Amino acid sequence: MLKNQCNDLDLKDHCRMAPGGAGRILIIDVDADFRQRLRKVLHVDGFDVIESDTCENLDQILSEHVPDLVILEPLMPNVDGFTACEILSQHANTRRIPVIMVTSLEDCDIIDWAFDLGVFDFMTKPIHETILRNRIRVLINQVRETSEYQNDHNKMMSQVQEYESELRKFKSLFREELIEHKRTRRLVNHFKQAFQTHYPLRKKLTEGDHPHA
Repeated sequence: MLKNQCNDLDLKDHCRMAPGGAGRILIIDVDADFRQRLRKVLHVDGFDVIESDTCENLDQILSEHVPDLVILEPLMPNVDGFTACEILSQHANTRRIPVIMVTSLEDCDIIDWAFDLGVFDFMTKPIHETILRNRIRVLINQVRETSEYQNDHNKMMSQVQEYESELRKFKSLFREELIEHKRTRRLVNHFKQAFQTHYPLRKKLTEGDHPHA
């Protein structure tokens, strides 16, 4: 259910900038105190913050407010953070959203698994707020610059396709003109040959030397 609904999302239709252009951040963590503390910090930087204590409603959240970045606790009940991250990374419409996993665990296997799933960054609790804030800004700016580059690339490719389409039309018209030119040339040659073939007869007629009946 969650995977199918995420596949239908379109970032272009849902993604809206937060006031001041800072961005929108989704925090998913069972720790309410952690979410509240983080929300206060991010609000100071002008971010619009969405909170959830579970990954089970991820599809509903994304259908209403697609974030610029997700801060995610991997060990969640029912639908864990790894499953949610894997779902995000599997679809073109959501895989560009950077994910920062934040957990109290310091397990290398968990960290490796997170990066294998496409997580952009991994931090252990208690987090250093200044470091987190700077990492968030860097990630969001990187994604936006990549998006702008992709948009410019798409526009350029669209122009190239239009040029190629016009070129194909020109080639088609040129081919038709060339065929018509060859047809006209053959017709002219035919009349020229006919003119040369009947030239002695026309000469006699113009000189009054009519053939005897």
